[in-house]
Amino acid sequence: MRAIVIKRNSHVDIKAERPELRTERGVAQYQRLASLLRHRIANGDYPVNTQLPSITQLANDFGVAVVSVRQAYELLSREGLIRSQRGVGTHVAALPAAAGDIELAINDPFAAPHALSFEILEVRRRTMVPPELLGPNDSSADEYVCVRKLHTYSGEPFCYAEIYVPTPVFESLPRDIAKKRKLLAAVLDELGTRCKRVRQRLTVMPADIPLCDMLKMPFASPVAKMSRRLVDGKGRLLYAGVTWYRGDRYVSEIDFPVSALKSMPGITEPQPDWPASASGAESSRVNLK
Repeated sequence: MRAIVIKRNSHVDIKAERPELRTERGVAQYQRLASLLRHRIANGDYPVNTQLPSITQLANDFGVAVVSVRQAYELLSREGLIRSQRGVGTHVAALPAAAGDIELAINDPFAAPHALSFEILEVRRRTMVPPELLGPNDSSADEYVCVRKLHTYSGEPFCYAEIYVPTPVFESLPRDIAKKRKLLAAVLDELGTRCKRVRQRLTVMPADIPLCDMLKMPFASPVAKMSRRLVDGKGRLLYAGVTWYRGDRYVSEIDFPVSALKSMPGITEPQPDWPASASGAESSRVNLK
């Protein structure tokens, strides 16, 4: 049941029946409440300069602890979306960052919006690329460096990645590069014309518990799983990675000439030899030459 929002003199009153915020694994009550308020601010339900309910009122409305509302307000305040002043109340201060920035961060390997940051979870050396990331004609190096990282936007995790780069290539990259930019862009810059082909596969699937914990979302929420590999002219694997994007954050957009519809049919629809997963998830592959 959707809440009925009644606005009086720039103050937002929430008066209708509403379900309580349920507890979800890996998502604290204050995060769920902050997410709801953030969505309503972005959607225009709470315009800029609108006064929000008091902490006590919002706690009663949603059936949550006062401390959860206080934490949610503190989170939104740090993001610059709201401001609180004693004796004046809490007001909407700004809209969330433009959606175009996060779309750019997802679709352009070279894009680096100010709000985008990377958290390194693990750097594992002397490992091999999982067989499922290898193409039938790909040849792998003797060993790879695996980097596990979390991508965040305005402090909110939206992507978890596992990247494999040949050890010699990784060691040729600038120190701590994985903390500063996407590894695909760094490899492309480093190897230049050696990079001949990118192959990627996108699958929509429900997230498991560990992934939900990392991306701070409810169990079985949809995620977009992107597998990507980069090879040279002889099929040698120069980069392989798999990334999981939150379904509510993922947007993919690509421009290509009309002639590609005939020369590269895989752009628009899966080919017969690229079946969807057994779970029925939708899949597609793009082969860029």
